[in-house]
Amino acid sequence: MSRITKVNPSNNPTTSTSSPVVNNRSQSSPSLITLMRLKNQNRRSNVNLPDKNLSAVSTRLTTSKYIAEQRAKARDIVLGLQNKNIKLIAIDFDNTFLSIHTNGYYQGTADSLLSYIRSAFHYLIQELLESSAYTQTLHVCFVSFSSQEQLIRKLLHLAFKTSKTDRIIIRCNTPEFVANMDEDFLGKEYHLSSVVTEIATRRNKTIKPNEILLLDDDVQNILIAEEFGHKVLEIRDEISLDILKDFVYNNLPDS
Repeated sequence: MSRITKVNPSNNPTTSTSSPVVNNRSQSSPSLITLMRLKNQNRRSNVNLPDKNLSAVSTRLTTSKYIAEQRAKARDIVLGLQNKNIKLIAIDFDNTFLSIHTNGYYQGTADSLLSYIRSAFHYLIQELLESSAYTQTLHVCFVSFSSQEQLIRKLLHLAFKTSKTDRIIIRCNTPEFVANMDEDFLGKEYHLSSVVTEIATRRNKTIKPNEILLLDDDVQNILIAEEFGHKVLEIRDEISLDILKDFVYNNLPDS
């Protein structure tokens, strides 16, 4: 920005024997024009404040309405699962619960995975945790070929902020788990069998093969689960609560 300097129109300096005229108004207080400008600026600012507040309120209301709608859909899904006599919901981790694949050896922190949780599963699990049927007639587990069980457990704590996630059973390919794995079990069958055994032992609940719903992105796991009599849904990138609800009410067979 250039600096503008006012100069005397005359090329020669001028002198005067009379006393200089002092402009007391300009030295002691802002000019009337300046005061008017400030007043107008304040008036314009005050006019804009209600608009900004209304916009913020509108955004909050829109967000709240969206969340309420999603939670209502998730509740409908949970109710539909109960009506279809599903007792165990088994969820894969990579490319299912998450929109990415960690390849089983994720080096980052659990909180860095929060943004990769699919919203459909976030709302669904949230409603499952709050359901009165949770751990009574409706159980939740994660079954994964990943070895990072503690990473999954910590992520669930961070995502849902409730100790109820401690009752989500997690079966991963940890060294201890793999050491006892029977080669006759294919896909996620050894994981599911282990979960069913724990529920029977610790919760005194019996779960039949056709009362298990596996949500997985791997087609091979899906086909094997079907052969063992489980209900299945192949998870793809476009998964949403609407798709889940349609599946539960229109495609999921009764157990």
